[in-house]
Amino acid sequence: MVGEETANLFEWQRNRLEVQRSAVFGAPQSSQVTVVTYHFWDVEQADLRFDAVECALYETWRHCGKLKACVVVNRETPRLRAFAEAQGDAVTIRVNPALIPGDLPSMSVDCIVNLHRYFDTDSVLVIQNDGFPLRGGIKAFEGRYDYIGAPFVRDTALNRIMGLWPRFAVGNGGFSLRTKRICEMASFYWSKRWYHHMPRDWRFVREDAFYGVLLPWLETSYRRTIRFAPVDVALRFSYDDLYGACPAELPFGFHGSAAFREFVEKGLLKQGEQGAAAVSPF
Repeated sequence: MVGEETANLFEWQRNRLEVQRSAVFGAPQSSQVTVVTYHFWDVEQADLRFDAVECALYETWRHCGKLKACVVVNRETPRLRAFAEAQGDAVTIRVNPALIPGDLPSMSVDCIVNLHRYFDTDSVLVIQNDGFPLRGGIKAFEGRYDYIGAPFVRDTALNRIMGLWPRFAVGNGGFSLRTKRICEMASFYWSKRWYHHMPRDWRFVREDAFYGVLLPWLETSYRRTIRFAPVDVALRFSYDDLYGACPAELPFGFHGSAAFREFVEKGLLKQGEQGAAAVSPF
């Protein structure tokens, strides 16, 4: 979830909605991936801000076929209900009143505790209003790792000395592919131990840091069991500008308006269109 600084991306998304709403999407490219996204705002903003989430879902379906999707919300509005009904069995809504409007820590806790309850397939593709696929190719990433997300730790001398790079380089959650197993394990360790010790505003309550740094650092069984994608595969899957230099080729997806802007400026994306031929990550 992001704020008003992403106006350019959100304007692009709003401009696409009219065409997207009349599009016919193909069959899902995988029967073992469910899309999950969050939408949690106060009643005055909920419908207005849903434009970006709706666009992110359409772009996912455009590139991956009409995968099953779950929208996790703090309240159900008439617009959201109408959207879900129009998609038939493809979309479900899960309401969690504990989500605080616009509050990222409350979303992170829910993503740690409950994400595994929102899908019954082998894997979940987590998208956001500012993170979704840019091209086809989801099958190339499916089933190889328990977690694939954009690298979010830079390769610097300090990070190498601290042991953060490359050991904990991969893990950005804004656009990520996770197995049921890793989601269940994250929930287990949170309930077993960590919710007693973690202030809600602590960095490691951020769900991707919990999945990708804290648990592999401090939980031996988790570290020995879970498979994170290596940096080169993660860069082909997604890019977030937290990592630094923009990749030379368009990845499968992205997270963040800054990453989207970099792709446009480098000519990898055009403002009026998206999409590129699938490129094997291996």
